[in-house]
Amino acid sequence: MRALGAALIVAAVGAQQAPAPAFTPDTTVRIDIAAFDARGRFVETLTAADFDLREDGAPQTIEGAKLVRAAGTAPASASTPGGSGAEQAEAAEPGTRLFAIYLDEYHVGDEAAARVRDALTRFVDRDLGPRDLLVVMKPLDSVLAIHLTHDREAAKAAIATFQGRKGDYEPRNEYEQNYMASTPAAVDQTRAQVTLSALNALAVHLGWASNDARKTLIVVSEGVGRAAHRRGLNLPTLDSVVQSADRFNVSIYPIDPTGLPADADSVQADGLRTLAAETDGQAVFTDSDLEPAFRRIAADSSLYYLLTYRSPRKIDGHFHEIQLRTKRRGVQLRSRKGYWAASADDLMRAEFLALEAQPKKPAVLEPARHTSLLIRPWFGSERGEAGKTRITFVWEPVRIPGERSRHTAARVELTALGSDDAPVFQGTVLPSGGGLAEGPEASRLRAVFEVPPGRLRLRMSIEDGTLQVIDSDVRDLAVRDLTRAVVLGTPEILRARNALEFRALQSDRNAPPVASREFSRTERLIIRVSGYAPGTERPAISARVMSRFGQPLRTLRVDGDIWPDGPSQIELPLAGFAVGEYSLELTAKSASGEAKDMIAFRITS
Repeated sequence: MRALGAALIVAAVGAQQAPAPAFTPDTTVRIDIAAFDARGRFVETLTAADFDLREDGAPQTIEGAKLVRAAGTAPASASTPGGSGAEQAEAAEPGTRLFAIYLDEYHVGDEAAARVRDALTRFVDRDLGPRDLLVVMKPLDSVLAIHLTHDREAAKAAIATFQGRKGDYEPRNEYEQNYMASTPAAVDQTRAQVTLSALNALAVHLGWASNDARKTLIVVSEGVGRAAHRRGLNLPTLDSVVQSADRFNVSIYPIDPTGLPADADSVQADGLRTLAAETDGQAVFTDSDLEPAFRRIAADSSLYYLLTYRSPRKIDGHFHEIQLRTKRRGVQLRSRKGYWAASADDLMRAEFLALEAQPKKPAVLEPARHTSLLIRPWFGSERGEAGKTRITFVWEPVRIPGERSRHTAARVELTALGSDDAPVFQGTVLPSGGGLAEGPEASRLRAVFEVPPGRLRLRMSIEDGTLQVIDSDVRDLAVRDLTRAVVLGTPEILRARNALEFRALQSDRNAPPVASREFSRTERLIIRVSGYAPGTERPAISARVMSRFGQPLRTLRVDGDIWPDGPSQIELPLAGFAVGEYSLELTAKSASGEAKDMIAFRITS
């Protein structure tokens, strides 16, 4: 029912050998299920033999079926979690559930807000146990400050100040004053984007906090609607909120305290239904007693079956549908519709985890790991000289709705440290947004350096246009060994917005790639990728465009003769594709073996 996802499990072997440990990626799928009899009572006597489970229509072997009780009733620690590591430690405690409440002041009237305040306060007092973790958020709260806590008084204080502002366009802060357009229609569009961005951030944060704990997102709103697409900005949409919730096993419970609208098929009502139906939550439309809804939410998160099986699917980053039924007569099941398989990015994280499993040097004081929300980075790998790997880094700014203009990133000061803590690169990198790279700043649109395979530490100081530091990004990168079996380097994507740019990019070997994976149908892409085999052998590369369900749509021509010993080039015009999600499947074949890679991308308009 509640938590379903593909978890990439890494087993590090040869832990005494460095620098490239072996690891075994595998996909284990976990499905949370609710089972009820004809009278609506939970059935607690089912076993693995009582379930029939299929993935994309193919029967699967269930490895485990466990009845889980999690009511958050165990005593909580004396202190409130501080920092992501502490949150994860608290969330890992047995019986812990995670709750997030989003009070959508932009899309709720003031009278309805008053009715919800009392019901939510009773929910916090009555239904949450001392072990449960909670965060309450409103539109004007920063997504950079999301923090799960045991502090019930702080949560109730936030609920007590919940005020409906639907139809009220009076600005309350500098952001609303300066960056929300003056017309009501334009303000509504921006408000919808702020809400969608907040919901996406909450779903992702809950997922980062725990893989296994119960995760519930309550959304009090009369309807979000769909924000208008803004060219050049990769902002969350209703669909991406659903995808984040499914990927991180978060169930969403939208609550409209005004009841079902007169037009039950309105965009707002449909959006709330979608959030619930696609994440195994429940949409609540009522203008009277809210107690049954909150009791249902508490019950759903307290008692469920956890089914596990190993998926035969490869790591493809696609959505896979789950068909589930019970052999027990008179029992009805409720669960998610499917799961998102692990992607190539997940595989890279697996490599990093395998590296982390090796014996380490004595600990030294290092900056805490931190992933910035203000930039979208991209790291590429190619074969370098003398067994090294050539790393390329580019990035693009991410505008966070609701944040002030000073939070727009303009430059990154990058420091890369090798395994011996010696700097292998230090310098300024400017944002790369695609198109032509011209002028004196062109050389600073990416960083390129070579390092041996192994662990690479990256420290980024993020500055705005006035050179003020507005955030940092500290992370580790697992540098691949590209000298062994058949392997693909990291594909580069170049984006051309017109014919002039396209012709120039075709012959510009040094044009920087883009980090974004969201494009318009008016654009044409150039994909560059290198394939490697042991010695001097050069594998043949093929490319296909796949649907979001893994169906082949188009085979692309691969030109491998543009640059001697350089990458192969693929041209992909997007005009013939519909709006939606796709993948580019790349395959390298030689007498020594075969390697594949998948690049997920989205066409928005």
